[in-house]
Formats: sequence, C-alpha cells, structure tokens
Amino acid sequence: MERAEPSAPSPTAPLQTGEGAEAKPTALPGLAGSISIAHLPQVKVEAPALQAEVKPLTQEELNLYWQQTADELQLQNLMEKGKPRVGEHGRIEIDAQSTYFFDDFKPHRIDVMESLRKKSGMPLLDCKVNPLYIEKDEVAYSPQDKYKAMLQVNPKLVELRKLFPQIDY
Repeated sequence: MERAEPSAPSPTAPLQTGEGAEAKPTALPGLAGSISIAHLPQVKVEAPALQAEVKPLTQEELNLYWQQTADELQLQNLMEKGKPRVGEHGRIEIDAQSTYFFDDFKPHRIDVMESLRKKSGMPLLDCKVNPLYIEKDEVAYSPQDKYKAMLQVNPKLVELRKLFPQIDY
C-alpha cells in the first residue's frame, strides 16, 4: 500500500525554498516503515478505587486524635467541654457539657473536622453535637409544697412556726 504524500510540510520536516524545491517530509530516525495503530503498545489503565478500604475508628484513637487536634489548634479549653464518641456510619457524636458549647464550637468545627479526617484517614468523617444538659421545667409550687421542701432541708422550721403562728408559710 502506498502512502500519499501530504501537500503541506510536516512539522518535523525542514521546509525547502527556492526553484524546484518541494516540501517533502523526511523520515524520522529510528522509525522504519509506516506507523499503524496495531503496533502501538497496549496501555492498561485502571480506574482508581472509588472507595478505599477504611478501618473503623476506635474510641481510643478518637480520644487521641481529639487531644492532638486540641493541642494543634490551641482549643484545649473549648474541646474539653465536649466529649467525642464514635457514632454510626462514619460520624462522631460530641456530647456537649454546656448550653454554649455548640455556639462556641461552630466557628472551629471545619478546622477540627479537617484535622480529624486527616489524622484518621477517613475523608467522609462528620460530627454531630448532642446537648447533654437537661432543661429544667418551671413548676409553680404551692405554699404547702414549698414548706415541705424547706422542712426536709431544715427540720427545726417546725419550732419557728410554733413561735410565729400568725405568719402564713
């Protein structure tokens, strides 16, 4: 099979100028014959694994990474108020010791999680803050209920009431 010569010079061939000069590509050294797709080396391309094997995070590792992160980011006072624990599905649950922990932790959450993800090797690690404080219900006590509660604290209140019977407790 004959090759048709190109009408334009190839980028590797020198351009000849002058009378009777034709632009002919020169052969590249080291290439003998024609180039075909059949002679190209086969390259095997493997797709990267979408999900690498990740070992589960243990509570001891999490406590260690939490302390290291607190030291690195200089957030010891803040991070001592929240205790992390390993939750389900790659999530850390942080038990808040005070009502203000979530508001104080919020601006530092991204930096803390980035550091924990890097240390644990779990790029999808996430956290959830659980409030542990209990909201107290406001209960209106009757005067008799208050008097009974005060008697449990100080039983000598009975003697005081005998001294001043006109006072309504």
